[in-house]
Amino acid sequence: TVWIAYELTGSPFLLGVLGVIRAVPTIVLTPFAGVIADRVDQRGLLFATQGVSLVLSLAIGVLIASGTLQLWELYLEVTLQAAVNAVDAVARQSLFPRLLPRAHLVEAVTLQSMASRVSNLVGPAIGGFAIAGLGEASPFLLNAVSFACLMLALALVVGISARPVATPAPFLTDMADGFRYILRTPILRSLIVLEVFFGLFAMNQVLITLVARDELGVGAEGLGGLLAADAVGATIGVFALLAIGTTDRPGRFAVVVSLAYGACVSSFAVAGSYLIAFACLVGCGLCDALVSVTRNSLMQLAAPAGMRGRVMANQGTIVRGMAPLSQSQSGVVAGLVGAPLATLVAGVLLATGAAGVLLGHRGLWTIRRDEIVRQGPSRA
Repeated sequence: TVWIAYELTGSPFLLGVLGVIRAVPTIVLTPFAGVIADRVDQRGLLFATQGVSLVLSLAIGVLIASGTLQLWELYLEVTLQAAVNAVDAVARQSLFPRLLPRAHLVEAVTLQSMASRVSNLVGPAIGGFAIAGLGEASPFLLNAVSFACLMLALALVVGISARPVATPAPFLTDMADGFRYILRTPILRSLIVLEVFFGLFAMNQVLITLVARDELGVGAEGLGGLLAADAVGATIGVFALLAIGTTDRPGRFAVVVSLAYGACVSSFAVAGSYLIAFACLVGCGLCDALVSVTRNSLMQLAAPAGMRGRVMANQGTIVRGMAPLSQSQSGVVAGLVGAPLATLVAGVLLATGAAGVLLGHRGLWTIRRDEIVRQGPSRA
């Protein structure tokens, strides 16, 4: 989508607008999606979101293939897909812990992340080569097929545990309860702040695209490689977690790796060559995988089952809402001061934010994973 938008406009600013229209539906709808996911059949909800995504991908692919795609149509598709993704992501997060015992949740989150990272590794590479060899419509048509496969996988899922049954309060009251639970739970509050900094200043496709095309002078294949580099590092990080195991001091680990991530982002800004840029993005992906798995597993463990949809929805508002805003601010700032300086500033601010989170909640440095697993959400 980023490549198509840049081909249509050639403007960093209009590329940044793409982030805004991704962010608005995510930020607005995700809290509502959390309440819905706590009330309805989550598998049925996922069936619906995958079906709508299939239709949207197919439609945009046909428009590109026919040569009639307009920028407003691309913006509309991105807006609708962002709305669908807001519901889909919360439903996934809410259903996932019901598929396995609590004691295995951290390892399962790692495996889930591995699947996501591998798809991020394969997807951009396939997308870049598909555009180069089959045309710009091909990634969207292939994506439509992937949604059909996911719907089949959902139909085959068995062994889902029962959800806690509670009398639902008014919709807005249930939503407010999710906010209040996060605010009064120190570790969740700290992790949400860390998510904000990652959401706003983490490496994103806009920065990679601008640096790749304007500073490194690469084409679609080269951009596909750089987009995949982040996923290469992420896959290495997840496999390392699977092989070595997760740390027993997850809060400390999250802060330290966040600082390292900021350093990798800043290094990418001054890379100067394709190979160095690739290596920096591998480092970004590695750190991002380590810290995101740690944050996600901590939030899953700290959230009670009956409120998990709302807690994870508020996390999702940050992760999937701030990330597009990050693309917007990256496009605007890069248009004003250039992509390298915009990237350098983002890395410094991200590292500063991680240090600030640690100073604001010293307990994050000492909290132990086994205590949360043993004592339950109240320990967090």
